[in-house]
Amino acid sequence: MTDAYDLDDTLHGAELWNGDTAEGKPGLLLSLLYFFWKIDWHQHNTLVRPDVTYLVTENSRFFSPPPSEGVIHGLMHAWLHLSKVTVANQSFEELCEGCQTEGAKERFIPLAPALRWFWMGLENDDRAIEARKWLTAIGWENIIKDAAARDKATRAILAGHATGFAFSIEEMPDYTRARKAAESRFEADMQTWMRGGAIGPIPALKDYPPEVQHAAA
Repeated sequence: MTDAYDLDDTLHGAELWNGDTAEGKPGLLLSLLYFFWKIDWHQHNTLVRPDVTYLVTENSRFFSPPPSEGVIHGLMHAWLHLSKVTVANQSFEELCEGCQTEGAKERFIPLAPALRWFWMGLENDDRAIEARKWLTAIGWENIIKDAAARDKATRAILAGHATGFAFSIEEMPDYTRARKAAESRFEADMQTWMRGGAIGPIPALKDYPPEVQHAAA
């Protein structure tokens, strides 16, 4: 008979990354990426310098402090750098359920390095001073950390061990079960080693993942 623990593993894999807040709303990273996408779209589809007040109005409730027109103009001046971030994010979306495209794994671009390059571009542009101050104020370091966490979880998608969605990355249930089984074997071997007087080579968790991959295949 399957217990609740096994049933949960059968239906759901472990969550590796979630971009939502505790209230189920898009977190800071996702909100910023959507904001960047709007600016990128605006730049591609506007022939003359337009009024950007609508961008301020649409996005004020997602950030604290909200972006000003000066912030938006600064980001527009850095558009070539900003567009690299949107391309990196698109490469992730192409790995996700419902959006998979051929060759997506080969085209994937990690987001955290793209954001760091974007920041370097801002630092070299005096017109982006207000934009830099705003990004720092809303929590740039936390944005980078979340992007790095998503990149790390994305490696499981690339390895075929997880499934990506717009707002989360989840291990495949079979892989979660196999990984937990390998971790249990490691813990049992470690206890046996300690009970035996800690004689001989110490078990190392790094030696167990190949078994996990085989079991999850």
